[in-house]
Amino acid sequence: MSEFTVSGREDLYRLKTMRGLSRVVIRTERLIYRNLMAHALKYGLWALQPGGRLLVQDNSPNVFDLWPRFVSFKLIRQWTYKLTAGEADPLRLDTDKGEIELVRTRPPTPAGWGAGVVFSGQEAELPRLRACLDALLRQPELRPEQGGEILVCGPSGGEACLEGYPQVGYLAHDLPSGPRVMICRKKNALIRALKGPRIAILHSRVLLAPDTLRHVPEEFEIITPRVFTQSDGAREDYLSLGVHDTGLPGHVPRLTPSSLRRVPAERYLDLYARGLPYVDGGLFCVRKDVHERCPLNEAVAWDEAEDLEWCLRALAAGFLIDLAPQAEAVSAVAKLRASSLPPRLTRWLRGGKFAVQAGRHRLRDRAERWLGRR
Repeated sequence: MSEFTVSGREDLYRLKTMRGLSRVVIRTERLIYRNLMAHALKYGLWALQPGGRLLVQDNSPNVFDLWPRFVSFKLIRQWTYKLTAGEADPLRLDTDKGEIELVRTRPPTPAGWGAGVVFSGQEAELPRLRACLDALLRQPELRPEQGGEILVCGPSGGEACLEGYPQVGYLAHDLPSGPRVMICRKKNALIRALKGPRIAILHSRVLLAPDTLRHVPEEFEIITPRVFTQSDGAREDYLSLGVHDTGLPGHVPRLTPSSLRRVPAERYLDLYARGLPYVDGGLFCVRKDVHERCPLNEAVAWDEAEDLEWCLRALAAGFLIDLAPQAEAVSAVAKLRASSLPPRLTRWLRGGKFAVQAGRHRLRDRAERWLGRR
């Protein structure tokens, strides 16, 4: 009998790579206060062989109190059954002992990948598109004999952009005219057209490393590779995984947003204690059946926090937003400035900058509330 016990972050890093276990035990004490129960439940189920047992052990009071920084066993039960729905069946609930036992029922996700590239159709974008496709064709998982598939989504009549790429398909999709770019419609169309159980969606500015997909876990729901940007010879983390402190962006935020530009990617689980996670829309991977249950919102346009809105709905539906830190990519276009300073010093300076900005906004909020303007 192969068994593994999870009680903290270091256990989760190890559990993420495990497969074929017969039993996983989750001890919740430290996990629940670091926003890591979803990781423990999902990683635990994915590490089990079908028919394997997952045991949740919790010593929280079985009450209905919703105090700040307090988690009751009633909430543990809600999280467990919600997050494992469709993955496992309940076996036993012992309220007195604080134990929940489940059995994995969902079979492993079958092999297969599809990749979709968002293309504007502009001639100036063609060199980036070709570089992006060259990088995708170096992924063994995307070879036709491996069940792989690559699609470019662009405007009608733009098929000429694939000259020299006979193994790549083209999906015509015309966006409505107007100042808003309805990018979610385009990405939804791409994901629905691709056949693989695992889908990677990226903009043409993103170049995957030759082994990017190999380092994405076999089991995931929504996940992002680690994206870098390069400027003046300096390479540093770009937009990939971030966190926000509120369920409605911009509605009474009280914490400072954070990302891998302020937390080392090797300790990415530290981010989750700071807020609600989201992946950047420039590159993400999603399981096909997850997208069917939670597609991108086609009423939201590019540059309207469409990626954050999607991830918040996915979180509410019980899906895991995650990072594959060993899977790397580079963005050829950067919205954020790179730094040539040592990474630790860069993170320290950025942390100070964010703290000053957050303090300024909090002071303004208090002043305007005192003056009756808010």
